Amino acid sequence: MAIIGLGYVGLPLAIEFAKKRSVIGYDINEERIVQLKAGVDSTNETERDGLITAEKLVLTSDPSKLIDANIYIVTVPTPVDHLNKPDLTYLFLASETVGKFLKKDDIVVYESTVYPGC
Repeated sequence: MAIIGLGYVGLPLAIEFAKKRSVIGYDINEERIVQLKAGVDSTNETERDGLITAEKLVLTSDPSKLIDANIYIVTVPTPVDHLNKPDLTYLFLASETVGKFLKKDDIVVYESTVYPGC
């Protein structure tokens, strides 16, 4: 299983899943990965103990590590512009990244705020 995007949604989700199974926590921000590995969550969504004790959680900014997953949960942001129109750039980029590693019968879940029909 891989969680794509380790922000205020993805990181707590990754830690919870890692209590029971192996999880690849992926984020494009290398500095964020370094901080998380040191037990520091700048979003304050998780406590240091949660990060330290998540032994089944592998944190990485290396997309090639995603090949080992068969379930991908995409938790990237969908900011809105001045007209309240969602900017889907992060979703498109995350989808391209995941798409490089998809295999038959893999599952992709989008856990981002998007409008109906998106």
